[in-house]
Amino acid sequence: MSTYSMDKIRNVALIAPHGAGKTSLADAMLHVTGKVGRRGNVDDGSSVFDYLEEEIEKKQTVSASLGWTEMEGCKINIIDTPGVDDFRGDVHAALRVIEGVLFVVKADGGFEVASENLWNLVRSTELPTFIVVNRMHKEQANWRETLNQLKERVPGTAPLQLPIGQGDTFKGVVDLVAMKAYEFDGDKAIEVAIPDDLSDAVEEAREMLMDAAANADDELTEKYLEDLELNDEDIIAGLKKGTVDGTVFPVFFSDAAAEVGVTSLLRSVVNLIPSAASRCETEMTGVRPGLEEEAAFTPAADSPTVAFAFKRQFEAQGGDVTWLRLFSGSLKSGDNVGCSDGRSTERVGQLSLCMGKQRDKIDVAQPGDMVLAAKLKHTQTGVTLASGADFAFTPIAYPVPTAAEAISPETSGDEDKMAAGLNKIREEDPTFELRHQPELSQTLLVTQGEMHTAFILDKLKKQTGVVVERRRPRINFKETIRGTAEKQGRHKKQSGGRGQFGDVHLRIEPNERGGGFEFLDEIVGGVVPNKFIPAVEKGCRETLLEGLVAGYEMVDVKCALFFGSYHNVDSSEAAFKMAARKALKGAVETESAKLRPVILEPIMSVRIVVPQAYMGDVMGDVSTRRGAIQGSEADGPYQIVTANIPEDELYQYATSLRSFTQGTGTFTMEFSHYAEVPGDVQKRLVEAYQATQTGEE
Repeated sequence: MSTYSMDKIRNVALIAPHGAGKTSLADAMLHVTGKVGRRGNVDDGSSVFDYLEEEIEKKQTVSASLGWTEMEGCKINIIDTPGVDDFRGDVHAALRVIEGVLFVVKADGGFEVASENLWNLVRSTELPTFIVVNRMHKEQANWRETLNQLKERVPGTAPLQLPIGQGDTFKGVVDLVAMKAYEFDGDKAIEVAIPDDLSDAVEEAREMLMDAAANADDELTEKYLEDLELNDEDIIAGLKKGTVDGTVFPVFFSDAAAEVGVTSLLRSVVNLIPSAASRCETEMTGVRPGLEEEAAFTPAADSPTVAFAFKRQFEAQGGDVTWLRLFSGSLKSGDNVGCSDGRSTERVGQLSLCMGKQRDKIDVAQPGDMVLAAKLKHTQTGVTLASGADFAFTPIAYPVPTAAEAISPETSGDEDKMAAGLNKIREEDPTFELRHQPELSQTLLVTQGEMHTAFILDKLKKQTGVVVERRRPRINFKETIRGTAEKQGRHKKQSGGRGQFGDVHLRIEPNERGGGFEFLDEIVGGVVPNKFIPAVEKGCRETLLEGLVAGYEMVDVKCALFFGSYHNVDSSEAAFKMAARKALKGAVETESAKLRPVILEPIMSVRIVVPQAYMGDVMGDVSTRRGAIQGSEADGPYQIVTANIPEDELYQYATSLRSFTQGTGTFTMEFSHYAEVPGDVQKRLVEAYQATQTGEE
């Protein structure tokens, strides 16, 4: 198998919203270069990249996949990423290990609203980026409208081609650098005359191209202003610099199904996207392994080994495999390398190159390349493996999961099996969380959205046989009081032999918010012996923990024991504990007007990011959720809205937000404070609790 030096390796990712045809484009890249004999097809389940059972069934990418091809003596590693929002964690991972992005948009949809979030994510990395207008054979394809959209929304748009025809008539492209036209017959490009009906558009697009190239370099700017023209070499030089600097975004036109424009796209990847060796020109920043101390490292082919684990996957045939991008040095099967936790070492298992689900074993991974390593024990996603370098990359920053569901196994006794299965899946997919809430007797599965939740639970069922029941999470409400009352609690029981007797008088009053529970011993004269007082305190604590109004913990309460009585024989700690319980319950039942108990709900601080056009929808939706807008600010074409919203009103908010913002809205949330619920909400919670107590539910 051929080996490639770092300057002959290109690492790119195909990124786009769902439906742009990036997986079909990736399959076409393999076919036009002869890497596969038959072009894979998403629709019939033969795609090289969409090979998981779930992907074949749903005809959409749910997990990143890796393949590679060759063009003009270079190796091009291709990562096909998911387009659905719920599975976008793999996009974040891919952006950490590539040198270039192929951002795909639909010729029959243009730069859609759904493209904006992804585009902003891509641009935050400042990676060189091509824009590929795909699906040119579609009936509604309109390249002029799409190009106009790009000019408006993406400064630095530079078309390197214009299409010849569109829809059924799409058959070739005009090369705006060489000013030549080509029509395609299979994988052969036949030079033809530039069509007359494109002459004006070609002239205008050529001007755009020269403007973009000139703006990328000061010397070229001066030359362009003087001569009003740039030659082909000048244009290419300007495009290279602008692409690397992130100021120029070359535009290509293609159709994956017809494989038109795919070969010229790959040639441009070789000519304009930086090689893996470009990493050797700059110092990489990170931390020292196991520490937060900053560190730096300059990679090179002959420098110490530094590799980054950007994905982990369980395969039925081969077990656990870890995807590695080698930034520096080489890596051999059997090598011992250090992990970025600063404590673990890893013995590298079998290495292989990846072509979808196909694995080709290799002995040595070359610097700059992407490989799979089998059965690494300590290397989770985001871990750096290094030998001879005191350096580690920072972890991947994934989107924060916000869609919570309470889950439990359908079969009693499968709790441990469910937890173990989900933790195993999380090794592959770190974008969800499993949160145990013993105080609410529930386990939460927190994901990126409804599709993500369904995918995880379906995978759990297939791998472990555990069927999971889902329900709306129980919110961690609290109870408290606003007034003061006194109440006697007397526990007396006689059933032959030694009886039970405990008698307490409690004063129950509010503590300051956040003050928790406070017990006051105000007994004078030994009316309650000291040995029973801790039992009274314990009875108060346990009763408040269970809740007195609606079954939620009562907080910020002071209980003062100021009087009582006892029996020399029948009194015990258990009796006084029960007496305290009766005093508290009795106070809520008979002295409610004095105590004025209320229910508190958790209020979340929510940060919502949406395009300006959806501000009115967001404001109205927040209002219907009993939320309060705290402020808003502009961030380019987006508005950032901050609001305080009750947690109880945020169930399935991720799905709702995406729905009314056409997939462009995102949000994060964190706990802010507790606040009193409105009267109607309190009434509902109390009635629901009382119904369960009386067996009505």
